Amino acid sequence: MKLKQTKVMFFLLVLISALILQQSKAQKNYCSRTNIDYIPGCFHALQLAYNKDYSLLTRNCCRAVFSLPTTCALLVYPGKTYPITTFRLICIYSDPLPAMSPLSL
Repeated sequence: MKLKQTKVMFFLLVLISALILQQSKAQKNYCSRTNIDYIPGCFHALQLAYNKDYSLLTRNCCRAVFSLPTTCALLVYPGKTYPITTFRLICIYSDPLPAMSPLSL
């Protein structure tokens, strides 16, 4: 009976380890920041926008967000990734200022 319990415990340990490894692989689909970094201040504006400060968010920045695939995640802070769809929704509902607006300077 003890051998059977050991086998079951070993099987569960292997199964849990495999699931954890699979989850960590799925989270590594980071968005490329090339388009975001091309727009001056865009990445910082996205960091602020996630915390509900939309004052620096511009339409050009949102265009960069929408140029990224919907399946990726943006690494906003060390160890904190958020789906790019989150930032797409922020752009849709925040109605950002145009990039050349005097208020966006």
